[in-house]
Amino acid sequence: MKLTVKTAVMAAALASTAVLVAPGAASAAPMGACMSGMVCLYDGHDNTGDMVQLFPVDTPNIGWTWNDRVSSVWNRSNDQVCIWTDVDYNGYHFSIPAGAKQELLFLYDNAVSSFSVSGCGG
Repeated sequence: MKLTVKTAVMAAALASTAVLVAPGAASAAPMGACMSGMVCLYDGHDNTGDMVQLFPVDTPNIGWTWNDRVSSVWNRSNDQVCIWTDVDYNGYHFSIPAGAKQELLFLYDNAVSSFSVSGCGG
């Protein structure tokens, strides 16, 4: 039996696909889950709706896609996170302890523009 190049390539592709779908091989968190060590922002209350996961680093501008959109936060990092209503750590701020989930109400609902992990300042 003679294999063509096309047949060999297709067989290799199928073999690699089988490895990718092996049970237990996936290490990513389930869709919508906030991974440990991350800061997760949600556009709905009670950690619902669309979500973005960010590394716990000072972020002077969360970007136009998420600016003034956040309604709840899950701080799964080991650091205190401070959310700010304006870019560059300006405006009103609110501290969220490590591991805490926080509903954003009143001045903070749909008003987050930046966050810091180095404290809220003075």
